[in-house]
Amino acid sequence: MRGRFVKAGWEERFQEERMLGARTRSRVLIFTGLMLVGIFGLIEGLYSAPVAPAFIGRMLHYRFFCVVPAWLCLFAATFLPGYARRASALNAGFTVLVCWGLTLMIWDRGMGNPGYQVSDGLFSGSVFVFLISALTLPMRFPALVAAAVGSLLVPLGWFYFTLMPRFASQLVFVSSAVIGAAVAVVALGWYRERGERTMFAQRETVRELAAELDTANRTLAELNAEQAEFMAIAAHDLRAPLAAVRGFAELLAEDRLVEPEARRRALQQIQNESARMLALVTDYLGAQAAGGQAQPARLARTDLAAAARAAVERYAPVAATKAQPLVATGAAQPVWARADGVLLAQITDNLVSNALKFSPHGRSVRIEVSATDKMARLAIVDEGPGIAAEEQAGLFKKFGRASTRPTGGEASHGLGLAVVKRLAEAMGGRVGCTSALGQGSSFWIELPQEGEGAAA
Repeated sequence: MRGRFVKAGWEERFQEERMLGARTRSRVLIFTGLMLVGIFGLIEGLYSAPVAPAFIGRMLHYRFFCVVPAWLCLFAATFLPGYARRASALNAGFTVLVCWGLTLMIWDRGMGNPGYQVSDGLFSGSVFVFLISALTLPMRFPALVAAAVGSLLVPLGWFYFTLMPRFASQLVFVSSAVIGAAVAVVALGWYRERGERTMFAQRETVRELAAELDTANRTLAELNAEQAEFMAIAAHDLRAPLAAVRGFAELLAEDRLVEPEARRRALQQIQNESARMLALVTDYLGAQAAGGQAQPARLARTDLAAAARAAVERYAPVAATKAQPLVATGAAQPVWARADGVLLAQITDNLVSNALKFSPHGRSVRIEVSATDKMARLAIVDEGPGIAAEEQAGLFKKFGRASTRPTGGEASHGLGLAVVKRLAEAMGGRVGCTSALGQGSSFWIELPQEGEGAAA
């Protein structure tokens, strides 16, 4: 037979399932036993009391003061909390008590009536009850063995030592029958528990495999979602430089840049933005190949003021379409930070494009650069409708949006600020928002400040 389960929790779940699953069956058996004990006692009292009142009195005493209380206690125990933990010991213990009550009744009759066939009473009483109880009530195998010994073999020895020599003629038959019954019940219990453990192990294995499959399916769904999100973020990051390239290309195609210097700057911007897009694609492909979802940060000494001026130059054509003045303040002197130039450009693109997108026609947008003792700060300040305080907490989450809408019909996917937060944290920085309804918004990023003479 299989021993105790090695896997954690299996043994406890097996015993609890086994005991609780048979609780209703146990109650029916116990209630039936109570009824039979009472009915047979009444029959004995009606038909035998006039003939042998003293004898019938003792028989009723055994029935109603030994057997019935044992059944009643076991029946009540099935309703108590923690029954599953104690069911095996309770079933075995009270089965022994019931069988001993019936055994003593037969023994008393044999002691008072030398011609009484003890074997008849023994098999119609205690042996029969034990067989039904052992095969119906759930017991662990050691408890079943103990019940068989206590209910059959010990009473057999009691009869042998107290009823000899009158019991000698019945000894061989009774002994072989009782021992055979005990061995048969123990063997059946052994096979039954082995089968129950095998079926339980199979169910638990299937359940664990199903759980593992469910976990794998969830993981696959998460990976698919991450892949879709990755593609959405990549498309979002590439949209800004593509828009800048398109804006300059349209200006050149329409001959709106007539001065050679203006044309040269436009071509230079197209070249810069194309190079930045190529770097973005390279980084994203590298991140995908490595199985990650974030770009590697190449930290170096970076001038936030220069990044602000570059952002103004890149987005001047976009701002011009809505007559929005775009300026950089505090950018006359270098403000050094430890950052990745490509990631910083993505951040400024996202913040500046958002400010232009959500600001009304003709309202200005400022890129402010400042520094403290330890942090360098770049903020994009607009004169838009502002953002309610309760909406600000979710702005930097994936697909997080406020109730405000773009003022020129531009698309908004709720990814830009999540990208900003991710990239800022990749560089060891942080982001935030200061806003109030009707007073515009300020989105900022703070990065560790880098001294002018510090190594990259």
